[in-house]
Amino acid sequence: MFGIIKETGVDDEGLKEFYAKYFSFPLYRDQSFAFYQALGLRKVSLGVLLNPLPLFTLACEAWQRIRSKDIGGNVGGGGEGLVQGGIIVFNAKAKPVFMYEELTGEELNCVDFCASLHLARKDTKK
Repeated sequence: MFGIIKETGVDDEGLKEFYAKYFSFPLYRDQSFAFYQALGLRKVSLGVLLNPLPLFTLACEAWQRIRSKDIGGNVGGGGEGLVQGGIIVFNAKAKPVFMYEELTGEELNCVDFCASLHLARKDTKK
C-alpha cells in the first residue's frame, strides 16, 4: 500500500503529521499528475465554489466528520484544495481492480473499498 500526493512544499508539517498519525505507508509525489489523469483530472465544480450556501454546508459536514473521527492538525492544509483525488486498488500484477473518484463532501464507501481489497488479494492467488 502506498499513497500519492500532488504537491510538497505547501504544508509539509501537515503531511508529516498525516504520515505519522494516519497513513504510515510510503507517500510518493505525482509530479506528472499521472494518477490524477487516471482519475480524470477532476476539480471541485465552479458551481459549488460560487454558491456560498452549498459550500458552507459541505464545509460544515466535513468539519463534523473530521471532529467525530478525532482527526487533528491542519486539516485545511495550505494547498489550493480544488483537485479531487481518489483511490485506485491494484492487484500484485499491477492490474487495477477498483477505482474510486473522490466526491467532495462524501465519505468513501467502505464496503465497496474492502470488497476491492479482497478482489485484489484473490487475483494475486491466481
